[in-house]
Amino acid sequence: MSITPCPSPLPSALRDESAVEAQRNLFCFSYDACLHLAVKRGWDGWTCRHCPLREQRDSEPRARDYAESRPRTQGQD
Repeated sequence: MSITPCPSPLPSALRDESAVEAQRNLFCFSYDACLHLAVKRGWDGWTCRHCPLREQRDSEPRARDYAESRPRTQGQD
C-alpha cells in the first residue's frame, strides 16, 4: 500500500525562506513531483501541510556533502 503525496494550494506565493521551510517538506522524496503539479495547475503557492508524507525525510543533505562534491577550481590546490 503506497501513500500518494497531496500538496495543497495556497492563496499566495511563499516569499520568505522560513515560510517555505514551515509549509513544505523540502526533503520529501515526492517534493519534485509536488512542485511540478503546483506549477502545472498554476498555483501561486502550495503547502505540504495536509499531506500524509509531511514527515517523510529522504536523505537530508549535510554541509560536508556539498563541500566534498564541489569541483576544484583551477590554480587552487
